[in-house]
Amino acid sequence: MITNPNWLYPAYILNIVILVPVVYAMLLGSGVTNVFAGTVVESPGLRLMVGSLWFAILVASVAGLIWPSYFSPLLIVQVIYKSLWLILFVVPLWRAGQTVPVGIAMSFVLIVITYPVLLWLATRVNLNS
Repeated sequence: MITNPNWLYPAYILNIVILVPVVYAMLLGSGVTNVFAGTVVESPGLRLMVGSLWFAILVASVAGLIWPSYFSPLLIVQVIYKSLWLILFVVPLWRAGQTVPVGIAMSFVLIVITYPVLLWLATRVNLNS
């Protein structure tokens, strides 16, 4: 149960800051090439699917600024899918000595490390109330 929802605001704000330019690139530009640093083949279907997912996360993150506890499961979903992507896509590339999409990988690592901490802090009993 979320008892200190203020701890969730940094996660929602980080999502918004990261996703505004990424969603713009994915839906209106050549986002797959830019976002994935050429490690994934550009295709309209992939670009729209990933862009739509990230747009949904962006919209939910804006809503999370209003209703932080209600949208906290979004943060858990992000940790899960980003961890899987790092483990199943980035690590094998890196181990094989191939090019890794450093920008997106580093943003995913930041999220995978910080969001669980913020979620944990949000569940701690507020001793000041």
